[in-house]
Amino acid sequence: MTNQLKISKEVIELQELVAPEVNRLIEMRYNILSTISSEQPIGRRNLAFVLDMSERQVRNEIDFFQKQKLVSVERQGVVITKAGEEALLKLKSLLYAYNGLEQLEKELMDKLNLKRVIICPGDMDMNYEVLRFMGRSGAKYVLSVMKYKDTLALTGGSCTAAVADEMREAFYPDVYVIPARGGIGKSHSTQANNVVAEMGLKLHSNYELLHLPDNIDQRLLDALKDYPEIKRVFDKMEEIDIFIFGLGRADVLADWRNINAADKQKLLEKGAVAEAFGHYFNINGEVVSPSSTIGVGIENFKRIPNVIAVAGGVNKAEAIIAVSRIRDNIVLITDESAAREILEKLSTTSDAK
Repeated sequence: MTNQLKISKEVIELQELVAPEVNRLIEMRYNILSTISSEQPIGRRNLAFVLDMSERQVRNEIDFFQKQKLVSVERQGVVITKAGEEALLKLKSLLYAYNGLEQLEKELMDKLNLKRVIICPGDMDMNYEVLRFMGRSGAKYVLSVMKYKDTLALTGGSCTAAVADEMREAFYPDVYVIPARGGIGKSHSTQANNVVAEMGLKLHSNYELLHLPDNIDQRLLDALKDYPEIKRVFDKMEEIDIFIFGLGRADVLADWRNINAADKQKLLEKGAVAEAFGHYFNINGEVVSPSSTIGVGIENFKRIPNVIAVAGGVNKAEAIIAVSRIRDNIVLITDESAAREILEKLSTTSDAK
C-alpha cells in the first residue's frame, strides 16, 4: 500500500470490536481539520454550520487542536498550522486503512473492469479538501505513467482543474499538453484552456490552446481548421497518450449547457445518465447522443493508452458506472461516498436480476 500508514488488519478488527468509537472520532477530526484547511480562515460558527455540528462541540475540538498545535485561532478565524497539514495527510492514510478503502478499490476494479481505482476518504460535495486530495492522487498517477514525448489531454471542469492545481513542478520539455475540448465553462478558471495552461507551466512542457467555442458551427470550424494554431491541436488529438477527464450526470449537464426542455427530455427518454467529453451515455456506456462539439471522439477515446476519470460525490455514482463501461482499463479517481454508492447500486441491480 504505497504511501499509506501500514496498519495490520488484525489491529483494525480488534479496534472495531473493542473501541468502535475511535474510528468515528478520527473521522470527525479529519473532517474538521480538512474543512479548516480548505476554508481558512474560518470562524467557529461558520465551521459548525458547514459541518452540521453544535458550536459547543466545535469549540471543544478547536481547543483540543490548539493544545496539539494543529490549528491557530486568529482574529480572522481558525487556520491550520504546518503540523496540522502534516497530521491531516496522516489522518487521510489512517482513514484509508480503517474504512477498508483498499478492499473497496479492489471490488470496484473487479466489478467495472477498471485498470486501477484510487479512493480518497470522505465526500467531495461535503468537504472541498477531498477534491484537493483527489487532484493530488491524479497528479501523482500522471507522473507515474508519463513518458518522453507523450501527449497529455485534459477536459475542463473542477475535477481536472484540481489535478492541475495539485501537480508538483516537474520538467517534461518534450511533452505536449492540449485541451481535449473546445473552450467551454461558465467558470473561467476551470475551462479546458486554463487547466491546460496551468498543467503545461507546472510541467515545463509544450502546450497548445484551442481558442474556439465548444459548440462552434461546423461550417465555420471547417473554414478554420487549416489555421496552424488550430491544426496543431487537432493533429495532436490523434496522438493522445494520457487523457484526464471529468464526467457528470446527463440531466445536470444538459441544464448546464442550456439544452432546451424538449431536447433534454429526448435525451433522458433515450436513457442518458452520464455526460463525458461532450457525449451522452446510457447506463451500459452506449452513446445515446454523440458530441456536437469540438474534441475527442469515441473511437479516439477507446484507443488512448492511459485514460483517467476524475469524479466524486454520491450523485455521480450512476454516471461513473456508465462511463466505466465505455471501455476497459479506465483509471478511476473518486471519493469514498461515490465508491460506496456505486457498489450499492451494482448490488441492487444484481439482486434485481
